[in-house]
Amino acid sequence: MNLDPEFDQWQAAWTSTAGEERAPAFDARGAHRRQERHLRLQYAANLAVAAALMLFAACFLHANYSAEVLVWTAVVWLTTLVAAGFHVWNWRSLWRGAGQSVLEYAESYEQRCHASLRAVRFGYALLALQVAIALPWLTWDFANAQIPAGRYAAGVGVLAALSAAFVAWFRAVRRRANRGLAEAMEFRRGLTGGAE
Repeated sequence: MNLDPEFDQWQAAWTSTAGEERAPAFDARGAHRRQERHLRLQYAANLAVAAALMLFAACFLHANYSAEVLVWTAVVWLTTLVAAGFHVWNWRSLWRGAGQSVLEYAESYEQRCHASLRAVRFGYALLALQVAIALPWLTWDFANAQIPAGRYAAGVGVLAALSAAFVAWFRAVRRRANRGLAEAMEFRRGLTGGAE
């Protein structure tokens, strides 16, 4: 029996909430800012890699000029320009000013999750196209005795390893985007009272 009733109230409050495990609330502004920072870095890195790939292809063509290398360079440039164009179009909302309300931050976060899912679908299509170009090209060179069996096997091995790495990366991005999308949608439902 305690003589201090305020202490009893504090103790009751302390023990009543101690057993409850609450899920952390979705911080729309914080998540939006983290996502924006991550996506902007990724955006710049992707464009830098595209520029480096195009420069590499041009230098390789200059050092090894032949009809086959010219075609290879054209394919690299064309697919890189298509990928860079999609990249700029897909992430066009990345540079717009953020909204002022929490709901607008959540909507922007959702839109970027959808853009990540679009990027993954485009990545799968581009990867399939690249494999559809590279594998027959390597096989053609091997069949015409332009490359030895060891180089052919190494080329196919590198192609398989890169393809597996990209598929794993695409799956991770898709999982992260779907998880973020579910959090943002649940948060928005809570803000709007379930009316979407």
